Amino acid sequence: MNNALMLYLQQVAVWHKTDKAEFPYITEINGEIWKIRLNDFPEQALYTLIVQEMEIGDFDDWPSQWQR
Repeated sequence: MNNALMLYLQQVAVWHKTDKAEFPYITEINGEIWKIRLNDFPEQALYTLIVQEMEIGDFDDWPSQWQR
């Protein structure tokens, strides 16, 4: 896991459901749009964090400080 991703995963975030299967959650933090992409698990990591349309990194476990 890269350092940038770790910093994002440590932030408090309240996520909102979308109607898109590939991108089921979205939030806005400090003016930036964050999205969660669901991947082809278990061949890939379960989630990818995307911030401002840039892939930050992949992860499997939902952070405890993120609220769905």
